[in-house]
Amino acid sequence: MQNQNKPNRGSKSNQARKQSGNKRQGQQTAVTIEKGQRFPLTIKRLGINGEGVGYFKKQVVFVPGALPGEEVLVEATDIKHKFAAGKVVKIRKASEHRVKPPCVVYDECGGCQLQHLKYEQQLVEKRDIVIQALERYTDFNVGKMDIRPTIGMEHPWHYRNKSQFQVGERNGKIIAGLYSLNSHKLIDIPECIVQNPHVNKVVVTVKEIYGTSEFQLQIRKEEKVR
Repeated sequence: MQNQNKPNRGSKSNQARKQSGNKRQGQQTAVTIEKGQRFPLTIKRLGINGEGVGYFKKQVVFVPGALPGEEVLVEATDIKHKFAAGKVVKIRKASEHRVKPPCVVYDECGGCQLQHLKYEQQLVEKRDIVIQALERYTDFNVGKMDIRPTIGMEHPWHYRNKSQFQVGERNGKIIAGLYSLNSHKLIDIPECIVQNPHVNKVVVTVKEIYGTSEFQLQIRKEEKVR
C-alpha cells in the first residue's frame, strides 16, 4: 500500500511527459497545409525521383517539375503526416539550367523526370543526391570523402536497349506507351528519344501486327483501365 505521506515521484515525471507530448503534438500541428492550398516556395534541392524539394513553414514539400533555386507558386495536391506534394502553378523565378524538353509527350508521360534540366546539371544534381544519401544514412565524414563528378554520356539520347510498353486501344487504333504519372492514363509514344532507334522500330512493327485481323489478341480498351 502506497504511503500517502511520501511524494508521488511519478507525478512530475508523468506531467513532464505529458507536457513534452503536448509540445511535440503542437509542433506537428503548427503548420497545416490543405489540399488545393496555394503558396510560394523556394526549391532547395532535388529528391531521389527528380522532384523539387522545398520547405513551407518547416514542412517539406515535393514538387515534380521544379528545379533547385527556382521560386514557384505551388498548389498542394497530396497531404501526408510528414510531408506534402504539390504541382507548379507558376514559375516566378526560373533556374538558369531549365531547358525545353525535347520529347513531345514529356509533360504527359511518366517515363522521364529530368528532361527540363540541362544534362550537364543533371550530372551535378545526381552527385548531390549521392552526398545527401551518405549524410542521411551513414556515419561517414562526407566532407572528407572524395566523391567525384558523375560520369556522363557524350550523347544522352537513344541509349536504352530495353523497353516495356503498355499496349491499349483508343478510337479503334492500337497505341503503345507508358502511363501518365500516378495514373492509368496510357500515353501513346510515337517515338521514345531515350530508346535505341531499333527498339522504336520494333514497337511500331508490333503495333502493326496487333492491328491486323490475323491475331486475336485481347487488348484492354483505355476506358476499362482502372
